[in-house]
Amino acid sequence: MKQKTEQELKQNYDKFIAIIKKYFKGERLEKLLHMYSEQELGINLTLSAASGSKHYHNAYIGGYIDHIFNVCKNALKMRDLFVMQGGEIDFTEEELIFSCLHHDLGKLGIKGELHYLPNQEEWSQKKYGTLFVRNENIPYMTLTDRTFFTLNHYGIQYNEKEYFAIKLTDGMYDEDNQKYLAGHDLKKQLVYKLQFIMHWADHMSTIIERQDNTI
Repeated sequence: MKQKTEQELKQNYDKFIAIIKKYFKGERLEKLLHMYSEQELGINLTLSAASGSKHYHNAYIGGYIDHIFNVCKNALKMRDLFVMQGGEIDFTEEELIFSCLHHDLGKLGIKGELHYLPNQEEWSQKKYGTLFVRNENIPYMTLTDRTFFTLNHYGIQYNEKEYFAIKLTDGMYDEDNQKYLAGHDLKKQLVYKLQFIMHWADHMSTIIERQDNTI
């Protein structure tokens, strides 16, 4: 499993907070800083893995925040490529970064409880590559539901574009998204572009992260 030093974990946390301060202002900035404070979800942000399996991506302490950084970087580049190829964007950079930062928020768990805990069963680590398991102290929710519940819990507002971008980031990999992505009724066609940029950036990030054989 990849190991990060305490200094590296702290540097990533500081970098994340700097991004928050760069892109947001007013009440939303204030509430985001509260949610990610060390008294709330800051420790979770610093320590969380991005997945539980070494066969998926970033299954290591601090892997979540590394994934968020990758998605931000790739989403900005994907936006630029989309425009270069003739696509018309209908979202702001703030909306894009908000979606990137929070598309996997449910993976942070809740205050005082990480969603992913180190797997203590050596046999399943070796046989299945299960490095982390779900924390059963947290009531079960889908990760997407937990994401929106958490934003609502901290009073953080999001608009319709950001809602669809976060909800549909996993594309057709999430069966619940099929009602939005698999239909052929033009009257129900998605009108925004942001969710597509998010899906492409997240999928690209995940594929690249899987190449890291050190986890």
